[in-house]
Parts: sequence; structure tokens; C-alpha cells
Amino acid sequence: FVPCHTYQRYPQPTTNNNMSRTDGRKLVTLAAAATVGALGVGTIYLPFMADRDKIRGLSEEGEESMPEGARREMQAMKKSAAVAAEQQRELQQQLQRGQRQQEEDQKQQRQKASAGSMWSSFRRNS
Repeated sequence: FVPCHTYQRYPQPTTNNNMSRTDGRKLVTLAAAATVGALGVGTIYLPFMADRDKIRGLSEEGEESMPEGARREMQAMKKSAAVAAEQQRELQQQLQRGQRQQEEDQKQQRQKASAGSMWSSFRRNS
């Protein structure tokens, strides 16, 4: 017969654990807060509030920071873009003038064709 005071129905937790249950909860809470904080900074602060040029490394945007060769190349590109835009504008104007001329020609042809009787289109050519 075993005495009742020595019989243990459930095993007691050992006391040699280094971390208690509350420490584990604090650790999980801390990890969740860090994750939410990192996502918040990544989705809200960086795209909208941070200086985008500094993040991209473009904070040195002065004339003195650009090499002479690159500056000349950019000026040449701007000039060629301006010339191309001017040519495009001239081509567009020529097309519009051509379309207006065609519309005027069509109006004149309609006026010439409409002269005469309204029954002329129903006559037989015999």
C-alpha cells in the first residue's frame, strides 16, 4: 500500500527550467511587435515620408557633382529630344493641313454632285 501523500497523480514541473512561461509570452509579444513595426516602416514611412533621393543615393544633385562628360552627354540628349519633338510637331501640323484640305475637297464634290433634281439618282441611264 502506497501512502496518499507521496502519490502524485500529475508530474510536477521541474524547477530547473531556465525560462518561465511568462518569459516565453514576452518573447512572442516582442517578436510580433518587431514584425508589425518593420512592416509599418516599410509600407508607410519609407514610401511616403522619407526623403526618396537620400534613400536612392541621389542626394548629390548639384552641377559640381556631375562629371563634365556626363553633363555634355545630357545636354546633347536634351537637344536631340527637342529637335525630335519639333519634327513631330511639324509632321502633325502637315497631317492636319492635309486632312483639312481633303475635307474641303469632299465638301466641294458633294456640292457639285447634289446639284439637280432630287429624283436624278432614280433615273435609268438608257
